Amino acid sequence: MKKQLLFVTQYLHTGGIEKSLLTLLSELNYDQYDVDLLLFDHSGVLFKLIPPEVNILPPLFETFSTPLIQAIPELLKNGKYGLLICKVLAASLSKLSSGVGTGVRWGVYRNVLRNQTKHYNVAISYIDFFCNYYVIEKVSADRKIVYNHMDYAYSEKAGWPCPKLERKTFSECDSIVTVAESAKKSLESYFPEFVDKMHVIHNRVSSDTVLSLSKDLSVMEGIRQTDEIKIVTVARLVDEKGVFFALDACKALVEQGFEISWYLVGNGHLYEELRTKTTELGIEKNFILLGEKENPYPIMGKCDIYVQPSKTEAHCVAVEEAIALRKPIVVTDIPSFNDQIHNEETGIVVNLSAVGIAEGIKRLIQSPELRDLLTNNLQTTSDRHKEQLMKLYSLIEG
Repeated sequence: MKKQLLFVTQYLHTGGIEKSLLTLLSELNYDQYDVDLLLFDHSGVLFKLIPPEVNILPPLFETFSTPLIQAIPELLKNGKYGLLICKVLAASLSKLSSGVGTGVRWGVYRNVLRNQTKHYNVAISYIDFFCNYYVIEKVSADRKIVYNHMDYAYSEKAGWPCPKLERKTFSECDSIVTVAESAKKSLESYFPEFVDKMHVIHNRVSSDTVLSLSKDLSVMEGIRQTDEIKIVTVARLVDEKGVFFALDACKALVEQGFEISWYLVGNGHLYEELRTKTTELGIEKNFILLGEKENPYPIMGKCDIYVQPSKTEAHCVAVEEAIALRKPIVVTDIPSFNDQIHNEETGIVVNLSAVGIAEGIKRLIQSPELRDLLTNNLQTTSDRHKEQLMKLYSLIEG
């Protein structure tokens, strides 16, 4: 008899977590498992890429990721008064709390989100915070696996987590999956009593899929066909992704006379601020915001240099995609990137600053030989994480 699995996540926008989940779902053995997928809402351009073998459950909270001002009329129209009150109350209480109010918001959400009536062999929460809490409190399963996709120390300083809820979650789950060795060390420092439950399973991408999708040149609208150096970054437009470092690095390179076009692929609440600043800095023709792209790989594939300017990551999927495409890569000097990139061999690791990023790019622009060396060294890195799926199987099987 097949085992019954439940995966829980928030939505399917073009983030690294979402892409790694879709990679996992595409590779599962469906002769062995029946798989249900539960999303908080069905938003995101990747939603249509869910494998057909997966049973998609009705959403938990139709406007979970919709901004409040847009959600109110939609919830009123559909008669979802309980969810409306929940969303307004959670938003209001979070403003009175430290950080982003994760704990108080969950205190509201737990009262309106439905329990799952089906019993599962294994329930897997694929993203931190609310999904982890939901699986622990609202799902019946023989085994429960929760994921940690962040540097807990960085996120705690930024006010994202609720340690009280994390401790409850970790005490009641069977396994904690963290996606990088550096992220595991960070988590251990806060929750040493649960170290025996912690396992490292890296986020993965399918190299074959990335390379295949990169050949679809129909998505190249907005990319200038010129001889200037093309730089690409794929990231959510939030501060922790270092997008302002990228903006300032671009300004510095333009001022030094380099002919570049830097394409930033992604969406987020900083979009308008970034667009305004490109005009203020006079680099709107050099720093181009492309928004969210279902398939960013043709753009990445045509770039001369790929840059990930993040302040924090656990295991960055976009960097894995750039590796699959064998691009010269510049990353910032944070622990997770040192797990993914070997400095001067498979990429350039630079100081966490706009100046450091600009200097790394400058080196690559001025040295085609170094770019060729990095690209050649990446020829041997395809399918380097195949064993990660087997690690998850071992946790599922107990």
